[in-house]
Amino acid sequence: MYIYRSHTERTGIPDIKCTKYNQNIFIFVKMDLRPKTIRSMSHHCPLCGKEKCKESLFCDSCAKKIRTEYELDLPQQVQLTPLLSTDKLSDTRLDALTGADLEQKQNEEADEVNADSSVENQNGIRQNADHDESVVEGNSNRKTLRRIRRIAILLLLLIVAFFLYNELIRKGNLERSSWDAAIKTNSVTGYLQYIEKFPDGLHFADAQVALMQLKADEAEQWEWLKKSDRVTELRDFLEQNPESNYTPLVKRRLDSLTWMGALHSNTVAAYYDYMLMAESGGFNGDYLAEAETRYRQLFQTYPVDQNTLDSIRSVVNGFSSALSSLDHAKLESLLAPRLQRYYFRGPLVRERLLGELLIDAARSTEPPIAYVPDLEGVQYEKTLEENYRVNVPLLKSFTGEGIEEQIPGYILHLEMDRFFQISTVHETKPFPSAP
Repeated sequence: MYIYRSHTERTGIPDIKCTKYNQNIFIFVKMDLRPKTIRSMSHHCPLCGKEKCKESLFCDSCAKKIRTEYELDLPQQVQLTPLLSTDKLSDTRLDALTGADLEQKQNEEADEVNADSSVENQNGIRQNADHDESVVEGNSNRKTLRRIRRIAILLLLLIVAFFLYNELIRKGNLERSSWDAAIKTNSVTGYLQYIEKFPDGLHFADAQVALMQLKADEAEQWEWLKKSDRVTELRDFLEQNPESNYTPLVKRRLDSLTWMGALHSNTVAAYYDYMLMAESGGFNGDYLAEAETRYRQLFQTYPVDQNTLDSIRSVVNGFSSALSSLDHAKLESLLAPRLQRYYFRGPLVRERLLGELLIDAARSTEPPIAYVPDLEGVQYEKTLEENYRVNVPLLKSFTGEGIEEQIPGYILHLEMDRFFQISTVHETKPFPSAP
């Protein structure tokens, strides 16, 4: 603690006005609060800290400076007085300090106080900020939890609503639309799909009844179709009942009838149509390979010379007529002197062949056969040996006592030399057991 006293109060020396300055000299002393009975002077100068006489206030240099600068007369000695009380002891035992030291000390203490206050303020601000942050964080967490709770409730409500919609509305609509489609198509497939999708549906029993009725109708239709020769009826059944159990049987029947129609026509166009239907999936195409072979045999690829074609047609027509009537003279004029093949015979000479044909006709009990060629369907090509290979669509007609039968689908294969004499004769049958 610092106490400020004037020079008069400190030394008992009256204030002296200076010629140059009109002010009092203040002496700053430090009070020693320890209890003493006798006050003693310090051995150090209160201004510069140097050693001085015990009875002097200042050292010699400081005293000289005070006299010259302030023009004051300082006492040489100060009488020591006893300290009777604590208050008086505190007043009398103050050490002298200069004004600059006291001001510096005050400033340091003020700075310390301000620093302490600043630290305390910062600590308080920091504590308040931490408190505010904790409050804000707590509020934010509560808001987040509240938001999450709301979202969870909303999702739960959406799930419940979707479940109710799916069970009550959507399934009902799907069942109704599926039943309407089954009634509209009125097919086995439609009713089966409804039964599989809605085993507990409202129209389950009705679907079963309709399905059994359709099955009975299909069985009845098949009994009719397997005896029918109408290709259109078979195709209509496949279009109306694509998933029927009788579909494979109907397709096989359709394949057989279509092939028989192609054989009956025995033309390039008929075989080509069969191949297209088989490749498009209209039926299995059990006769596809044979149809391709016949198509190649009858399709004219070689450039046609009309004179040559007319000569070949004339020979074919004459040979078929002579063979039907076993005209020996005509056959002899059309056949080459030596034949490489005649059906399953050969090679052999012409005279021997004609003799065997006459003998076979006399011994045979079968009705005679009439050979009817399709001259418009004649196909030929010229070989490197300048021979002609000829393929002719042929129909065989059997007539006799109460018997009249025509078998189409034959292809007669002939080979002629450059003089249009036949050297090879054989045929392709419409089926293996054909006569």
